[in-house]
Amino acid sequence: MPASRDSKPLLIDRPAATRALVSATRQEIVDALSSAGPCTVAKLADLLGRRPDALYFHVRALQRVGLVRQQPQPNNEKKVGVVYELPSSVVRLDYDAAPRADLVRVVRHALKLSLREFERECLAIRPVGAGGKRRLWGGRVMGWVTEQELARINSLIEELHSVLRKGRPGADRRAFSLGFLLAPSGFGERSRVSNESRKKSRRKG
Repeated sequence: MPASRDSKPLLIDRPAATRALVSATRQEIVDALSSAGPCTVAKLADLLGRRPDALYFHVRALQRVGLVRQQPQPNNEKKVGVVYELPSSVVRLDYDAAPRADLVRVVRHALKLSLREFERECLAIRPVGAGGKRRLWGGRVMGWVTEQELARINSLIEELHSVLRKGRPGADRRAFSLGFLLAPSGFGERSRVSNESRKKSRRKG
């Protein structure tokens, strides 16, 4: 029997592993293995619309840093090529341990991927859909939230991750990606600093 993936999340905290994801192609490989499950390079190429020979280098780079591993194959099983898988069903960046500059580069490439996908679909002039059938959405929203509301936002993001990770390829399914950023906007901070500066100026005057 093939080894099952660990259900405990794999936190990417080592610099070498984080830097390995500063590549749109490698991020796509991890995405595909996360949602589609174990794949040969030929299967990955089919899912990603790439040539197999363009993926071997990237798969090996991910393998060297422990983000991808070969799935053991029983001796009595027909050889279908090397099957690759993620070490865990959930792989995510460790924001506390990974180098922050590398995190920024990884996220920048992730957003470039999402923007490329959005542009391709938007410029194809296909129907966007409405309500629960909407398939194209982009933009920005900002607001002032409490700690309780922030907890709910994070819970909703985790739920979105879970739904997408569980999606498997199928005749009645289409691949979707979700690119996002959540960060303090700085609006309140700029206002606080500005107020403190004015107070200091009045005291000096």
